[in-house]
Amino acid sequence: MKKSALLAACLMVMGPVLYTAGAADGGRGTRKALDVRVVPPTPDVVGTVTYDTSVNAGFHPDDPNGANLNRCVGNRFNSALGGPLLNPGMVTMLTVFPANSGAQSVSVAGPPNTMGTAAVLAFVAGNIMANQFNAVTIAPVSVTADFIGWFLGTFNQTQAAGLLGMSDMQNAGQGYHAVQGFYVSGMGISTMVVTVPNRNAMLRATGNILVPVELMEFKIQ
Repeated sequence: MKKSALLAACLMVMGPVLYTAGAADGGRGTRKALDVRVVPPTPDVVGTVTYDTSVNAGFHPDDPNGANLNRCVGNRFNSALGGPLLNPGMVTMLTVFPANSGAQSVSVAGPPNTMGTAAVLAFVAGNIMANQFNAVTIAPVSVTADFIGWFLGTFNQTQAAGLLGMSDMQNAGQGYHAVQGFYVSGMGISTMVVTVPNRNAMLRATGNILVPVELMEFKIQ
């Protein structure tokens, strides 16, 4: 709701009350002033969007026959606690729960098009530990209110133990957001992006990507 519409609605509610107060004051029409102060929205609300419940229901498999290298899995971030993400925003960290230890890669991509292709916006490798949450800091990357956080694992290698932990429950009723695809080396894209039904990847995105809260204060003088 726009601030002007919200203010108009509040004035419609408060108007009759103020008129009655004036009439009770000897009918002289003395009307109390309504003091409205609009608090500017917070410009940068930094936080982490979490879809998983921290309970691993199993690691998402790498490509079982190795026909397609560089399978990636992650979440499509397009909401937080029922509201849209801030548009635009900046992602500064991805937190992942991998199956393997070692130098492994994460990336940020835009939303997929109708052909299941998403442009990769950032790509970084970190030395991470298996079976625990690892925070991987990335150079701030600008995203819209709809983007993908990917876990790739070890570049150009299949991983028999699997890729990333997956939650089969919803965190705070936010639905399921897991997706998978394939990273195309040298082209900066991920292809064959599809949803993973009834799963949330144990991958979290941090940055100023949460919706700012607008506050309006009303008082009668």
